[in-house]
Amino acid sequence: MIFRLLKPYILIFFLSAVFSPSSFSQIHPFEKLGRDVFDSLKNDNFEKFFSSSIFSLQESNFKNFLYNVKNQNIRDHLTSLHKLPFPKDITRSQDKWKLVFEHNWREEWRHLCRNTSGMIKSGSFDNLLEKAEENGFQWPTVELLKVEVLVPFEWKNGRFEIKGDLDLVDFERDPRTLYLDRNIQYRLRPNKSTYAKTFMIGEVSEDSESIVKQDIIGNGSGQGDIILGFYSKKFTDLFYFCPDQEDVGGKVSILDFNDVNQPNQRHDILLTMAYGKPTKFFQIQLNDVLKYQDNALFFGKPSWVGEVDLPKGILY
Repeated sequence: MIFRLLKPYILIFFLSAVFSPSSFSQIHPFEKLGRDVFDSLKNDNFEKFFSSSIFSLQESNFKNFLYNVKNQNIRDHLTSLHKLPFPKDITRSQDKWKLVFEHNWREEWRHLCRNTSGMIKSGSFDNLLEKAEENGFQWPTVELLKVEVLVPFEWKNGRFEIKGDLDLVDFERDPRTLYLDRNIQYRLRPNKSTYAKTFMIGEVSEDSESIVKQDIIGNGSGQGDIILGFYSKKFTDLFYFCPDQEDVGGKVSILDFNDVNQPNQRHDILLTMAYGKPTKFFQIQLNDVLKYQDNALFFGKPSWVGEVDLPKGILY
């Protein structure tokens, strides 16, 4: 079961919080998706699980989603499948995209349709339930503690590189920009390559005196996950950098989730759960999640992460 548009190797597939907003205008689509998937497992409701995935889209909805997706990496993938030369009078990227889309979208749809609901149920939904059963889960007493966006980053080519998809070429956006939404918690996770490279977020680029402490845990600590959650309009533009080296970071753009001035990026969503006496903590990861209209859908096979220590930034 493969949705090749996203990754050639992908198979299909209230809360205790460190940031406690008193209220927010609208639940974030990632938050809603996480809750829906958790509820589908808790109540053994495959239909709800299925409706949270790309495979639930009808043909017309899929076509509309794919044509309008604001994601240069996805467009580049489809363009790589387009083997015919472009007519000389087609020079604008949007005009090229129309041609690429018309030549390739049906093949993507046919590929998607090869994954039947039965295959998704046995290959993903049932698998997650089996993993939970192996750990003795009694679902009525399992708590969902947190829904977070997991954003890995590394040190590569002499700078911080953060997982994310590019905006459309026509908009000429800086590929270093880290886009964050309000009303959802992010977990920025460094790998071993960042050892001795302090990651810092501040109001002024390259200025450690401007470090932001509100709404961020682990900022500038130089180790472990960095937890961010912006639930107000206080910040719109920030900067990430290393206080010991110049020009290794970029801009942080904080927008409402439905703001059109950002790419529709593929993200992995972590669900952290609590169960048992003594309490143990477990995680499920929803892979390659994208926004769709006012909702979100997962495009990759959800993963059973298993038992973990209580993650930093989650209260219990």
